[in-house]
Amino acid sequence: MILKVTLAAALVAGGVGLMAPIALAASGTDGCVATSIQAVPAGCKSPVGTGGEALPGADQAVARALRLVGSHGYYQLCARLAANIWGRPRAGYFSAAEQWHQMVATGNAHPGDRQPPTGALVFWETGGPYGHVAVYVGDGRIVSNDVGDAVAGEGGVYLVPFGLIESKWGATYLGWTPPIYSST
Repeated sequence: MILKVTLAAALVAGGVGLMAPIALAASGTDGCVATSIQAVPAGCKSPVGTGGEALPGADQAVARALRLVGSHGYYQLCARLAANIWGRPRAGYFSAAEQWHQMVATGNAHPGDRQPPTGALVFWETGGPYGHVAVYVGDGRIVSNDVGDAVAGEGGVYLVPFGLIESKWGATYLGWTPPIYSST
């Protein structure tokens, strides 16, 4: 894990991997806050474990995700960040919530499953109309936007514990899906 974070920091410092910035985050808190360098504290909603096998293409997606850590320009653009991680310029959905609902409707969602494979898209209900999506990179970590911003509107990209979205924003975990995007 330390190697991944060090590699990501080196790649970002070298200016590698910045991509153009779609969907949203919300805010809210509870008494359970994790940080980007600590595990989720005891009593918090349990984070995912090591997950299942990696999805096809996950190695390349995780490498892209780690190159994006430390970049900016993704304020309220979580679906675009996830699509960019998977090599797509855009998600093709209005929001993360719409993408989740489409995946549920087509039988591609894994509701409530906290054991996503590496590379999976993981979704949360945020209390607003847009929801949130991030990419699971393994070892109980996700690459997500906005969650570590010191200033609203920063749109930073962060490698954080899976449970941070729930503990910091008070979001409700929905489940995971494979990265299915239209071919157009």
